[in-house]
Amino acid sequence: MAEASNQSEGIGKRAMRGTFWSFLSFLSTKALTFITTIVLARLLAPAEFGVIAYCTIVIGFLDLLNNVGVGHALIARRDNIEEAQNAAFVISIGSSIVLYAGAWMLAPLIADFFNEPQIVPLLRVLAIGLLLVGAGTTPMAMLQRDLRFKAYLLPGIARNVIKAGVAIGMAWQGFGVWSLVVAELINKLLEVIIPWAIVRWRPSRAFDHRVAREMLGFGVNIVAVGLLGTLMVNIDYIIVGRVLGGVALGYYTIAYRIPDLFIRSTVDTVIMVAFPVLSRLQADARQLEMAYFGYLRYLAVFTFPAAVGVALLAPAFFGTFYTEEWRPSIVPMQLIALEIGIASVAYVPGIIYKSINRPDILTKLTLLKLPVVVVVLWGAAQWGINGVAAGMVALSLASTALDSIVVQRVIGFRFIAMLRVLAPIVAATAIMALVVASVAAMLPLNVIGLIVPALVGAVAYSAALALFSRDTLIEATMAVRNALARS
Repeated sequence: MAEASNQSEGIGKRAMRGTFWSFLSFLSTKALTFITTIVLARLLAPAEFGVIAYCTIVIGFLDLLNNVGVGHALIARRDNIEEAQNAAFVISIGSSIVLYAGAWMLAPLIADFFNEPQIVPLLRVLAIGLLLVGAGTTPMAMLQRDLRFKAYLLPGIARNVIKAGVAIGMAWQGFGVWSLVVAELINKLLEVIIPWAIVRWRPSRAFDHRVAREMLGFGVNIVAVGLLGTLMVNIDYIIVGRVLGGVALGYYTIAYRIPDLFIRSTVDTVIMVAFPVLSRLQADARQLEMAYFGYLRYLAVFTFPAAVGVALLAPAFFGTFYTEEWRPSIVPMQLIALEIGIASVAYVPGIIYKSINRPDILTKLTLLKLPVVVVVLWGAAQWGINGVAAGMVALSLASTALDSIVVQRVIGFRFIAMLRVLAPIVAATAIMALVVASVAAMLPLNVIGLIVPALVGAVAYSAALALFSRDTLIEATMAVRNALARS
């Protein structure tokens, strides 16, 4: 019992350090991404953002197929590690070559679907990144499995600096949309070089066909979930691009960029740590339940106030950083921020299903939701990008409710327990919203109208959270302090 407790404590400490280094990387790189987005929005036209968004959608789907899910299988693997690593390497390289060839041949068909001929050359060049990702899958999965987040997150800062410099420099010189393509390829190249430079492992001849089949079996479920999940995440982009055109997609892309940067990226950072941690706790139902509530609380503590804050301050944000050309993006940005905040609650259940080797639950849920999402958003598109964004909010509310009910039955906790975790955060966010809205209404839509309400809102939220759930505020503060001390 004592040994199990010590093991659990060790995992917890490593998870905390992993989360700390993830957030450190997040804070340092997202500021750079934010600046890059603002600069590129002044150098590139909405149509150029739209055409690269078409390509990004396609590459996103192909990336999921790239390693057939063996990266996730390697993270969850607990036996025959050497054979599993070699199998992951071989499968990843082979699948990346096949997918690159497929992307080259499908490019004209995709261009016809979106009625945008520029897609053909752009997609064929961007697809080179598939080959690079295939080469880097195994060492990256090894670092995540061993919870060595610091080892590759810190070099990522330099990688993002280089990517931003290339994109801005080329856009400044008039290369247009190609500046984004070249910058992304350089980023992918560095994503391969850094993990290989860190890990000591190199491929060997130790190969077991049984292990490879087991990993493929696990990976196929992960890929199915990933493809359906990515389709769910990108269906609004696809419908906007197909129904409303490239310029509308450019506006929608910029509207999505800031909420995605400040809210969803934080969710992704926590989830990156959560999957390998929860995989280690899969045999202990009680610890799994506690970990679920812990990750849910820390996600909500940030994402709820951030989502509401971004929605309320969007007009001042655009008045400060963007030109009048981008004004159609304001309302979609407000709605998308709320949608991402609501959906953050539903991210952890998906990781739970993967960590207990039940990704089929996520697949079934996604298959149930997908037809409804397509119908709702296709109909909402008649009101333009504002209608699509509003449809996303409504769908997110319904989807999150369903996900919460299902995960409750899988883990076995009482639904009221989850409401108790979220209730004080929701109440504190509501008070913050009233304060921010009142202050913002008295200020101009410029940098003053952006910074002052944000600072006042942060103080109001902290005070309200201390009033409703002092323990939550103390735990969050102590978690950061402990991570800093351990580092």
